[in-house]
Amino acid sequence: MGGKRRVIIEQRQSPGDILMMTRALGDLKDTYPEWEIDVRTPCPEIFENSPRLTPIPDDDPDVERIIARYEGIHQSGRMGQHFSDAFREDIEQSLGVPITKTGIRPEIWLSDEEKGWLDQVKQTGYRGRFWLIDAGHKQDAPLKQYPYYQEVADILNRRCALKLVQIGHADHVHPPLQGPNVLNLVGQTDLRQLIRLAYHADGIISPISFPMVLAGAFEQPCVVVAAATEPIRWQCFPNHRFLTMAGSMSCAEWDGCWKSRLEDCAQLVDGAPKCYRMISPESVADAVLSYYEGGRLNWSLR
Repeated sequence: MGGKRRVIIEQRQSPGDILMMTRALGDLKDTYPEWEIDVRTPCPEIFENSPRLTPIPDDDPDVERIIARYEGIHQSGRMGQHFSDAFREDIEQSLGVPITKTGIRPEIWLSDEEKGWLDQVKQTGYRGRFWLIDAGHKQDAPLKQYPYYQEVADILNRRCALKLVQIGHADHVHPPLQGPNVLNLVGQTDLRQLIRLAYHADGIISPISFPMVLAGAFEQPCVVVAAATEPIRWQCFPNHRFLTMAGSMSCAEWDGCWKSRLEDCAQLVDGAPKCYRMISPESVADAVLSYYEGGRLNWSLR
């Protein structure tokens, strides 16, 4: 167990999974600071500026390679663990060492120079407060589409001077939102630009997705329209407003339903899952504004 080891960790899934893994990677490095660790992922932008990594070539004869998985997902509803815990436990098993847990917050690193760059919202001339909104879904996960995002935008437009910046990957399904309070940047940000936008935003409105995990990394306000697809403790960060119907649904009495296709939904109502329709647009808007009412955010401060 002792001594210096050189390890390459592979994680080839989605950006949200990879970002969630960073907590386990940080804990591994804190537990064994003498180790040299590198990663192989499709999202190197997540690891820019990270002090955790040491570049290790693929042909290094002394390197150990492991794949970071999260097998704990299969017991998450029963065991009540967090997504980040499952990564840590899998890496412990793969490397045969204990890792000291320090928390559940993912890690993202911005340089001071990056923090000072003009973000894409300010480049339009707008200087007010804004929230990011991920109002779409991946092609293979239409079940996660909340049907009332436009109503949320309309309610916020009536109640406050808050800009909504619509984000999303160009290859995913993102019905454009309308209104004077909406700026559409769908397909106009690379991953690092999105990370910087999240840093400058007041908060994020999102389903269970990469932007939600990004908000967790920045310890940032986030309204998560979760419905009942996944269990609360597996995904929720303490400072997020997690709007869930898990526990209320006959199809998700204890755990989430873990469905992603519309044809697999047990309670489909007019083309959308009932658990999403039960979350009113007023409740989403109220959750956003609660951060200002409660003092977590202040209208007069930036």
